[in-house]
Parts: sequence; C-alpha cells; structure tokens
Amino acid sequence: MNNKTKDLEKTALGIAAMFGLFWLYSLFVRSLLPFPDIIKGILGIALLYVAGLGLFVLITKNVSKEPYARREKGGVSVKTLILCFLLQCSAFMVLNILAIATSIFGGVSPSSEITPMTNSMLFMLLIFNPVVEELVFRQLFASRLLKHGERFYVLASAYCFAVVHGVSIGFAHIVYTFILGLIWAYLTVKSGNIVLAIIMHAVSNLFNAVIIQLLGASISIEIMAVYSFLLMALGAIGLILFLINRKKIVLDGASGLLDKKSIKDIFTNKGILLYTALTLVVIVLKNFIK
Repeated sequence: MNNKTKDLEKTALGIAAMFGLFWLYSLFVRSLLPFPDIIKGILGIALLYVAGLGLFVLITKNVSKEPYARREKGGVSVKTLILCFLLQCSAFMVLNILAIATSIFGGVSPSSEITPMTNSMLFMLLIFNPVVEELVFRQLFASRLLKHGERFYVLASAYCFAVVHGVSIGFAHIVYTFILGLIWAYLTVKSGNIVLAIIMHAVSNLFNAVIIQLLGASISIEIMAVYSFLLMALGAIGLILFLINRKKIVLDGASGLLDKKSIKDIFTNKGILLYTALTLVVIVLKNFIK
C-alpha cells in the first residue's frame, strides 16, 4: 500500500469517525435528552466539531501534513470567480432537475418547504457552516492529500463533502454539493488558501437558500419561483461557458478537472468505501426511525 492510498484511507476513516459520532448522537441519543431543542442542537455541534474533530485529528496523526501555498502569480481572476458563481447556479439547476425527475417518477423530491429564516439560521448558513466546513473539507484535506496531486485532492474533498449531505438533506443533494465541492476545492488549489472557498460557500448559501426562503416566506411563492428560474438560467449559462472553456482548467499541469487515475484511486480506496457504506447505513436508519 503506497502513501497516497494510506493517507486517503486514514483521512476518509477520520471523517467517518467524526460524523459517525454525530450521527449516533442524532439518531439514538438526542431524543432521549430532557433539554430544549436549541440545547440539543448546540450539544450536537459541539460533539461534531470538538469531539468528532478530535477523532479525525487522532486518526490522521500519522499522515504527513504539508502546507500549501498559491502556486500561480496571477492567483484567481475575476473571470474565474464569475464562472464559479455561475457554476454554483448550475449546481442549483441540477438540483431542481433532479427534484422534478424524482417527482415525476413518484419519489420523494428534495424538500421545498419554506423555513423561517431566524437569526441563528442565518448565522449558520452565512458564517458558521462556510467557515467550519471549508476548514474541514478543504483545508484539512488539502494539508493531508494535496501533496498527492491536485485532481486527487479536488475529487476526494468534493466527494467526502457531498456524501455527508446525503445524510442530512437527501440523495439529490449529494449531486448538488458534489458540484459545489469541486468548485470550492478548485479555488482552494488555485488560490492556495480557503478564503475564496469560504466566500463562495457563503454566496452559494445566500443565493441558493437564504434568498429563496426569504422570498417564499415574506413575499410570495410565485416570486420565489421566478427567482429560482433566473438562477437556473444563470446556471445554464455557466454550464455552457464551462463546456466551452473546460480545456482552460489546468490541474497537475494538464487540462481537465478530473482524470481516470484519480477516480480509480479514490473509489477503490478501502477508507472511501467504508465511509460510503457508513453513510448509506445511516441514511437507511434515519428513514427507518422516522
């Protein structure tokens, strides 16, 4: 077993342990606690990002950590950032297409329920989640995996990030967050830090979640539908621009976002397979318990 395989295996097992602890609490412990929901929520977050993160660090302690820095003098151009924003709209477009397809075939589509935007929810969506999730899935992954290749890191980071959301939000969101994860990992590689990824994560949550919920709750469902259509139109433009400019995406010194070797290395890795199996079991248990 080479170092690349070992490092990915331990990183995937670390994430599995980190979130597995949180899922165990959410499924079997939370409902038994005699506390208000807000206290239960805070306990869950503390368990995930204190105890769970501690497990991740412990499991990956023997993985060599290497700092990463901006590799190109020009950094990330405004044109690239605009394209990334449009591609975030493309992810939203794909999510809506999956929702429509699921509904047509009689499945349960991603929830379109309007959720009141409390101050705590705004804080979570616009500040806490972008910062903490990018620290975990982009920075911690980069320090452990980027040395093995940019494409390898981008795919591993995006996949592990996406699978987690399959548990919390549903299968369709795995595709949605996978696309977003690819974008944010790419920005991390090109900028050499997670600042742009955090900003774009917050922007995505703002445009693809917060504004939609606010429009639906305070104005009308019709206006929300028009706004969603505009986002999808921007997404279609982003997809077209991506296809036109895909050869200009350079990772590991060659054009293209993904390569066959990285795909094979990641999806035959025992740690990734175990992590995937765990999330599938939790999704089934979650639906069964409901």
